[in-house]
Amino acid sequence: MKFLKYAFLFLGSLIWAVGLSPGLLSEAGKLNLIKDSYRFGDLYRLSNLAQFKDPRTECAAYKTPAKAASQKIHLYIIGDSFTEKQRIGKKDFAVDAYTYVHWNEFLHLKTDPSETNILLLESVERHFREKMKDTIRNLIPDETTFVSEGTPPRFMNRLDNAFRSRSTEDRLDELLFQNDLILTLKEWKSAFNYRFFSRVNKGVTLVNNDENIVYYMDTDTPNITSSFSRINETEIDSIVQNINGSQDFARNLGFDHVILSVIPNKVSVLTTESAEYNNLINRVYAHPELKVPFIDVLTDFRKMGSSAYLKGDSHWTCEGQYLWLDKVNAFIKNIEKPGNS
Repeated sequence: MKFLKYAFLFLGSLIWAVGLSPGLLSEAGKLNLIKDSYRFGDLYRLSNLAQFKDPRTECAAYKTPAKAASQKIHLYIIGDSFTEKQRIGKKDFAVDAYTYVHWNEFLHLKTDPSETNILLLESVERHFREKMKDTIRNLIPDETTFVSEGTPPRFMNRLDNAFRSRSTEDRLDELLFQNDLILTLKEWKSAFNYRFFSRVNKGVTLVNNDENIVYYMDTDTPNITSSFSRINETEIDSIVQNINGSQDFARNLGFDHVILSVIPNKVSVLTTESAEYNNLINRVYAHPELKVPFIDVLTDFRKMGSSAYLKGDSHWTCEGQYLWLDKVNAFIKNIEKPGNS
Protein backbone atom coordinates (compact mmCIF):
# COMPACT_ATOMS: atom_id res chain seq x y z
CA MET A 1 0.00 0.00 0.00
CA LYS A 2 2.82 2.37 0.80
CA PHE A 3 4.38 1.65 -2.59
CA LEU A 4 1.06 2.30 -4.37
CA LYS A 5 0.60 5.54 -2.46
CA TYR A 6 3.98 6.85 -3.60
CA ALA A 7 3.44 5.53 -7.12
CA PHE A 8 0.13 7.44 -7.40
CA LEU A 9 1.77 10.52 -5.90
CA PHE A 10 4.57 10.34 -8.46
CA LEU A 11 2.17 9.78 -11.35
CA GLY A 12 -0.08 12.64 -10.23
CA SER A 13 2.91 14.97 -9.88
CA LEU A 14 4.12 14.01 -13.35
CA ILE A 15 0.71 14.66 -14.90
CA TRP A 16 0.46 18.03 -13.16
CA ALA A 17 3.97 18.95 -14.32
CA VAL A 18 3.03 18.18 -17.93
CA GLY A 19 -0.10 20.30 -17.47
CA LEU A 20 2.05 23.24 -16.39
CA SER A 21 4.74 22.89 -19.05
CA PRO A 22 4.27 23.21 -22.83
CA GLY A 23 7.77 21.75 -23.23
CA LEU A 24 6.93 18.57 -21.31
CA LEU A 25 3.69 18.21 -23.28
CA SER A 26 5.70 18.47 -26.49
CA GLU A 27 8.08 15.77 -25.27
CA ALA A 28 5.11 13.53 -24.41
CA GLY A 29 3.91 14.00 -27.98
CA LYS A 30 7.30 12.98 -29.39
CA LEU A 31 7.09 9.79 -27.32
CA ASN A 32 3.60 9.08 -28.74
CA LEU A 33 2.11 9.23 -25.25
CA ILE A 34 -0.67 11.51 -26.47
CA LYS A 35 -2.76 11.78 -29.61
CA ASP A 36 -3.08 14.90 -31.71
CA SER A 37 -6.20 16.62 -30.40
CA TYR A 38 -6.73 18.32 -33.78
CA ARG A 39 -6.75 15.08 -35.80
CA PHE A 40 -10.52 15.34 -36.39
CA GLY A 41 -10.62 19.13 -36.86
CA ASP A 42 -10.39 22.15 -34.59
CA LEU A 43 -14.18 22.67 -34.55
CA TYR A 44 -14.83 19.03 -33.70
CA ARG A 45 -12.26 19.37 -30.91
CA LEU A 46 -14.37 22.15 -29.40
CA SER A 47 -17.82 20.66 -30.01
CA ASN A 48 -17.27 16.86 -29.92
CA LEU A 49 -20.32 16.54 -32.19
CA ALA A 50 -19.92 13.25 -34.04
CA GLN A 51 -21.58 14.55 -37.22
CA PHE A 52 -18.62 16.90 -37.70
CA LYS A 53 -15.89 14.37 -36.95
CA ASP A 54 -13.59 14.69 -39.93
CA PRO A 55 -10.39 12.58 -39.83
CA ARG A 56 -7.44 14.51 -41.19
CA THR A 57 -6.04 13.31 -44.51
CA GLU A 58 -2.84 14.41 -46.19
CA CYS A 59 -3.25 16.45 -49.34
CA ALA A 60 -1.72 15.10 -52.54
CA ALA A 61 1.36 17.01 -53.63
CA TYR A 62 0.44 20.33 -55.19
CA LYS A 63 1.57 20.67 -58.81
CA THR A 64 3.67 23.81 -58.66
CA PRO A 65 3.91 25.59 -62.02
CA ALA A 66 7.31 26.04 -63.63
CA LYS A 67 9.23 29.09 -62.44
CA ALA A 68 10.00 31.92 -64.81
CA ALA A 69 13.69 31.59 -65.68
CA SER A 70 14.27 35.27 -66.32
CA GLN A 71 14.46 36.41 -62.70
CA LYS A 72 15.34 35.18 -59.22
CA ILE A 73 12.32 35.50 -56.96
CA HIS A 74 12.20 35.57 -53.15
CA LEU A 75 8.71 35.29 -51.64
CA TYR A 76 8.13 36.48 -48.09
CA ILE A 77 4.83 35.77 -46.32
CA ILE A 78 3.47 37.41 -43.20
CA GLY A 79 0.62 35.07 -42.42
CA ASP A 80 -1.44 33.09 -39.93
CA SER A 81 -2.52 29.46 -39.63
CA PHE A 82 -3.62 29.16 -43.27
CA THR A 83 -0.02 29.57 -44.47
CA GLU A 84 1.83 27.97 -41.55
CA LYS A 85 4.53 25.44 -42.40
CA GLN A 86 2.31 22.44 -41.63
CA ARG A 87 0.16 23.43 -44.62
CA ILE A 88 2.27 25.44 -47.05
CA GLY A 89 5.98 25.81 -47.84
CA LYS A 90 8.53 26.75 -50.49
CA LYS A 91 7.68 23.69 -52.58
CA ASP A 92 4.24 25.18 -53.29
CA PHE A 93 5.48 28.36 -54.96
CA ALA A 94 7.30 29.03 -58.23
CA VAL A 95 10.11 30.88 -56.44
CA ASP A 96 13.82 30.53 -55.72
CA ALA A 97 13.67 31.46 -52.03
CA TYR A 98 10.92 31.56 -49.43
CA THR A 99 10.56 33.05 -45.94
CA TYR A 100 7.51 32.76 -43.69
CA VAL A 101 6.79 34.73 -40.53
CA HIS A 102 3.68 34.63 -38.37
CA TRP A 103 1.92 37.89 -37.55
CA ASN A 104 2.95 37.39 -33.91
CA GLU A 105 6.65 37.11 -34.82
CA PHE A 106 9.25 39.57 -36.08
CA LEU A 107 11.13 39.24 -39.35
CA HIS A 108 14.60 40.76 -39.29
CA LEU A 109 15.71 41.06 -42.89
CA LYS A 110 18.19 42.33 -45.39
CA THR A 111 16.67 42.06 -48.86
CA ASP A 112 18.88 41.10 -51.78
CA PRO A 113 18.59 43.71 -54.57
CA SER A 114 19.53 41.09 -57.16
CA GLU A 115 16.28 39.25 -56.37
CA THR A 116 12.67 40.21 -57.05
CA ASN A 117 11.42 40.49 -53.48
CA ILE A 118 7.69 39.89 -52.97
CA LEU A 119 5.84 40.38 -49.69
CA LEU A 120 2.48 38.62 -49.31
CA LEU A 121 0.26 39.78 -46.44
CA GLU A 122 -2.12 36.90 -45.67
CA SER A 123 -4.77 37.18 -42.97
CA VAL A 124 -7.92 35.28 -42.14
CA GLU A 125 -10.93 37.59 -42.29
CA ARG A 126 -11.77 37.43 -38.56
CA HIS A 127 -8.47 39.06 -37.56
CA PHE A 128 -7.99 41.36 -40.55
CA ARG A 129 -9.63 44.44 -39.01
CA GLU A 130 -7.47 44.12 -35.91
CA LYS A 131 -4.26 43.68 -37.92
CA MET A 132 -4.99 46.70 -40.09
CA LYS A 133 -5.62 49.12 -37.26
CA ASP A 134 -2.10 50.25 -38.06
CA THR A 135 0.59 49.59 -40.64
CA ILE A 136 2.62 46.41 -40.28
CA ARG A 137 5.20 46.53 -37.51
CA ASN A 138 6.93 43.16 -37.60
CA LEU A 139 9.53 43.88 -40.32
CA ILE A 140 12.89 45.02 -38.94
CA PRO A 141 15.87 46.02 -41.16
CA ASP A 142 18.97 44.11 -40.10
CA GLU A 143 22.31 42.75 -41.32
CA THR A 144 20.86 39.29 -41.94
CA THR A 145 17.45 37.63 -42.29
CA PHE A 146 15.96 35.67 -39.41
CA VAL A 147 12.71 35.29 -37.46
CA SER A 148 12.39 36.18 -33.77
CA GLU A 149 9.54 35.99 -31.29
CA GLY A 150 10.22 39.41 -29.79
CA THR A 151 11.26 40.21 -26.24
CA PRO A 152 10.48 37.26 -23.94
CA PRO A 153 8.20 38.09 -21.01
CA ARG A 154 9.71 38.60 -17.58
CA PHE A 155 10.01 35.63 -15.23
CA MET A 156 6.94 36.54 -13.15
CA ASN A 157 4.83 36.89 -16.29
CA ARG A 158 6.00 33.47 -17.50
CA LEU A 159 5.18 32.03 -14.07
CA ASP A 160 1.70 33.57 -14.16
CA ASN A 161 1.15 32.12 -17.64
CA ALA A 162 2.31 28.69 -16.47
CA PHE A 163 -0.31 28.61 -13.73
CA ARG A 164 -3.08 30.23 -15.75
CA SER A 165 -6.00 27.85 -15.47
CA ARG A 166 -7.13 27.89 -19.13
CA SER A 167 -3.70 26.96 -20.50
CA THR A 168 -3.20 24.29 -17.86
CA GLU A 169 -6.65 22.84 -18.50
CA ASP A 170 -5.95 22.67 -22.24
CA ARG A 171 -2.68 20.79 -21.70
CA LEU A 172 -4.27 18.37 -19.24
CA ASP A 173 -7.13 17.80 -21.68
CA GLU A 174 -4.56 17.04 -24.40
CA LEU A 175 -2.77 14.58 -22.15
CA LEU A 176 -5.70 12.79 -20.53
CA PHE A 177 -8.90 13.25 -22.51
CA GLN A 178 -8.11 13.07 -26.25
CA ASN A 179 -7.91 9.29 -26.58
CA ASP A 180 -10.57 7.43 -28.55
CA LEU A 181 -12.43 6.06 -25.49
CA ILE A 182 -12.80 9.45 -23.79
CA LEU A 183 -13.76 11.09 -27.10
CA THR A 184 -16.61 8.61 -27.46
CA LEU A 185 -17.89 9.56 -24.01
CA LYS A 186 -17.58 13.26 -24.91
CA GLU A 187 -19.56 12.63 -28.09
CA TRP A 188 -22.38 11.01 -26.08
CA LYS A 189 -22.51 13.99 -23.73
CA SER A 190 -22.45 16.52 -26.60
CA ALA A 191 -25.14 14.61 -28.50
CA PHE A 192 -27.37 14.58 -25.40
CA ASN A 193 -26.97 18.34 -24.82
CA TYR A 194 -27.58 19.09 -28.50
CA ARG A 195 -30.61 16.87 -28.91
CA PHE A 196 -32.47 17.66 -25.70
CA PHE A 197 -31.31 21.19 -24.87
CA SER A 198 -30.16 22.56 -28.26
CA ARG A 199 -26.84 23.40 -26.59
CA VAL A 200 -23.37 23.20 -28.10
CA ASN A 201 -19.94 24.26 -26.89
CA LYS A 202 -19.71 28.06 -26.72
CA GLY A 203 -16.61 27.95 -28.92
CA VAL A 204 -18.65 27.02 -32.01
CA THR A 205 -21.82 28.07 -33.84
CA LEU A 206 -24.09 25.87 -35.92
CA VAL A 207 -25.43 27.53 -39.09
CA ASN A 208 -27.62 26.64 -42.08
CA ASN A 209 -30.16 24.69 -40.01
CA ASP A 210 -27.28 23.07 -38.13
CA GLU A 211 -25.79 21.60 -41.30
CA ASN A 212 -22.46 23.43 -40.87
CA ILE A 213 -20.24 24.26 -37.93
CA VAL A 214 -18.13 27.43 -37.70
CA TYR A 215 -15.93 29.16 -35.14
CA TYR A 216 -17.83 31.34 -32.67
CA MET A 217 -15.65 34.38 -33.39
CA ASP A 218 -17.00 34.37 -36.97
CA THR A 219 -20.58 34.94 -35.79
CA ASP A 220 -20.27 36.56 -32.36
CA THR A 221 -21.38 40.07 -33.19
CA PRO A 222 -20.57 42.80 -31.62
CA ASN A 223 -16.97 41.53 -31.80
CA ILE A 224 -14.95 42.85 -34.75
CA THR A 225 -14.00 39.27 -35.65
CA SER A 226 -17.55 38.50 -36.79
CA SER A 227 -18.60 38.46 -40.42
CA PHE A 228 -21.80 40.22 -39.38
CA SER A 229 -20.58 43.02 -37.14
CA ARG A 230 -21.12 46.50 -38.52
CA ILE A 231 -18.25 48.32 -40.27
CA ASN A 232 -18.66 51.96 -41.18
CA GLU A 233 -17.02 53.55 -44.22
CA THR A 234 -14.58 55.50 -42.06
CA GLU A 235 -13.07 52.25 -40.78
CA ILE A 236 -12.81 50.85 -44.31
CA ASP A 237 -10.98 54.03 -45.34
CA SER A 238 -8.60 53.62 -42.40
CA ILE A 239 -7.92 49.96 -43.23
CA VAL A 240 -7.09 50.84 -46.84
CA GLN A 241 -4.85 53.69 -45.72
CA ASN A 242 -2.91 51.33 -43.44
CA ILE A 243 -2.58 48.72 -46.20
CA ASN A 244 -1.13 51.36 -48.50
CA GLY A 245 1.14 52.57 -45.70
CA SER A 246 2.34 49.01 -45.14
CA GLN A 247 3.23 48.79 -48.83
CA ASP A 248 5.24 52.03 -48.64
CA PHE A 249 7.06 50.74 -45.54
CA ALA A 250 7.87 47.42 -47.21
CA ARG A 251 9.16 49.10 -50.37
CA ASN A 252 11.49 51.23 -48.27
CA LEU A 253 12.94 47.95 -46.96
CA GLY A 254 13.66 46.70 -50.49
CA PHE A 255 10.48 44.87 -51.50
CA ASP A 256 9.54 45.19 -55.16
CA HIS A 257 5.95 44.00 -54.79
CA VAL A 258 3.41 43.73 -51.97
CA ILE A 259 0.32 41.52 -52.28
CA LEU A 260 -2.72 41.29 -50.00
CA SER A 261 -4.85 38.22 -49.45
CA VAL A 262 -7.72 37.98 -46.96
CA ILE A 263 -8.92 34.40 -46.44
CA PRO A 264 -12.71 34.44 -45.86
CA ASN A 265 -14.21 33.22 -42.61
CA LYS A 266 -15.86 29.87 -43.14
CA VAL A 267 -19.26 31.38 -42.33
CA SER A 268 -18.77 34.12 -44.95
CA VAL A 269 -18.68 31.39 -47.59
CA LEU A 270 -21.27 28.93 -46.29
CA THR A 271 -23.99 30.97 -44.61
CA THR A 272 -27.38 31.05 -46.32
CA GLU A 273 -29.25 32.50 -43.34
CA SER A 274 -30.72 35.94 -42.83
CA ALA A 275 -27.84 37.57 -40.91
CA GLU A 276 -26.38 40.35 -43.01
CA TYR A 277 -22.76 39.85 -44.08
CA ASN A 278 -20.71 43.02 -43.55
CA ASN A 279 -18.93 42.47 -46.89
CA LEU A 280 -15.55 43.43 -45.39
CA ILE A 281 -13.39 41.74 -48.02
CA ASN A 282 -15.11 43.11 -51.11
CA ARG A 283 -15.40 46.60 -49.64
CA VAL A 284 -11.64 46.73 -49.07
CA TYR A 285 -10.78 45.22 -52.45
CA ALA A 286 -13.14 47.58 -54.29
CA HIS A 287 -11.98 50.71 -52.48
CA PRO A 288 -10.84 53.34 -55.03
CA GLU A 289 -7.80 54.29 -52.94
CA LEU A 290 -6.40 50.76 -52.55
CA LYS A 291 -2.95 50.63 -54.17
CA VAL A 292 -2.03 47.05 -53.32
CA PRO A 293 -2.91 44.12 -55.64
CA PHE A 294 -4.84 41.30 -54.00
CA ILE A 295 -5.55 37.59 -54.24
CA ASP A 296 -9.33 37.18 -54.06
CA VAL A 297 -10.90 33.77 -53.38
CA LEU A 298 -14.26 34.71 -51.81
CA THR A 299 -16.29 34.42 -55.01
CA ASP A 300 -14.57 31.18 -56.00
CA PHE A 301 -15.06 29.67 -52.56
CA ARG A 302 -18.77 30.53 -52.63
CA LYS A 303 -19.06 28.66 -55.92
CA MET A 304 -17.29 25.69 -54.32
CA GLY A 305 -19.61 25.83 -51.29
CA SER A 306 -18.92 23.27 -48.59
CA SER A 307 -16.03 21.74 -50.55
CA ALA A 308 -13.94 24.86 -49.83
CA TYR A 309 -13.69 24.19 -46.08
CA LEU A 310 -13.18 21.07 -44.00
CA LYS A 311 -16.33 19.69 -42.36
CA GLY A 312 -15.03 19.74 -38.79
CA ASP A 313 -12.40 22.44 -39.09
CA SER A 314 -12.21 26.19 -39.68
CA HIS A 315 -9.51 25.80 -42.37
CA TRP A 316 -9.76 25.12 -46.07
CA THR A 317 -9.77 21.78 -47.88
CA CYS A 318 -7.02 20.73 -50.25
CA GLU A 319 -9.15 22.04 -53.13
CA GLY A 320 -9.53 25.43 -51.47
CA GLN A 321 -5.84 25.62 -50.70
CA TYR A 322 -4.86 24.65 -54.25
CA LEU A 323 -7.15 27.29 -55.74
CA TRP A 324 -5.44 29.94 -53.60
CA LEU A 325 -1.99 28.64 -54.53
CA ASP A 326 -2.90 28.72 -58.23
CA LYS A 327 -3.83 32.38 -57.94
CA VAL A 328 -0.70 33.32 -56.01
CA ASN A 329 1.55 31.50 -58.47
CA ALA A 330 -0.23 33.10 -61.42
CA PHE A 331 0.47 36.52 -59.91
CA ILE A 332 4.13 35.66 -59.33
CA LYS A 333 4.53 34.38 -62.87
CA ASN A 334 3.24 37.62 -64.36
CA ILE A 335 5.34 40.09 -62.40
CA GLU A 336 8.62 41.66 -63.41
CA LYS A 337 11.24 43.40 -61.34
CA PRO A 338 10.84 47.18 -61.61
CA GLY A 339 13.21 48.53 -64.25
CA ASN A 340 13.30 45.24 -66.20
CA SER A 341 10.01 45.67 -68.02
